[in-house]
Amino acid sequence: MYGVHLEPGVYQRPIFLKTLKRRHKDHRSHSYNEEAKKLARSQQLQKFLQTTQNAFSASGAKTDALVVADKIFSTADAKPGIAANPDAVEVPACKYLGVALESAKAEGGPIANLALALEGIAPHLKWGLRPNGENDDATFKACHANAVVVGKDGLEERDDIRIGMSLLAPETRYPDHRHPPEEIYTVLTPGEWKQGTDGEFKSPGIGGFVHNVPNIVHGMRSKDVPLLAVWSLWMGDNA
Repeated sequence: MYGVHLEPGVYQRPIFLKTLKRRHKDHRSHSYNEEAKKLARSQQLQKFLQTTQNAFSASGAKTDALVVADKIFSTADAKPGIAANPDAVEVPACKYLGVALESAKAEGGPIANLALALEGIAPHLKWGLRPNGENDDATFKACHANAVVVGKDGLEERDDIRIGMSLLAPETRYPDHRHPPEEIYTVLTPGEWKQGTDGEFKSPGIGGFVHNVPNIVHGMRSKDVPLLAVWSLWMGDNA
């Protein structure tokens, strides 16, 4: 039957069963390959993560900030998230990005390396305005931009860490805010940060760091040049 010649005492699997088995194997192989693609990390993104880690390690960060950084970057290294391809979007403040990147590249060392990595991924990012800022005035909306690199709406979807960047036009203040995840900043251009409702603005310097403990009120502002910084949040305790 089914066109199979059966020799006495010998069982031969029908051809249609062999075909079904082969198709099932091919389907599993295809599914595995698709899953592998989803978890693959591009060289550009890997370079960004590595240079961000290197720049923070060279920032002079204190032990408590280094502990947060280690949690974030060791988690990123352990397993990639799901590769994503968000629609690239720009907002008006993106016109300051080129100036900020050139300034950072001129610094040399880890900050220049990070700026080069940012330059490679910036055109692929979904830039936007600050969350819950619907009532912000038009001037501020035109003078700031945020982009997620790793996390929701980023180049790699995951919920245990969130990494991105903030850009401010010259002479712009980013409103005070707070959030549960612990946060670290790597500073690429001049700017000032404050912590606490009545805290004073202080400059960490180019290549410096900022560490925001969970739920602390904090804000930042630029001076006479654009502010560019990479922020990294540990979401593991809040995912």
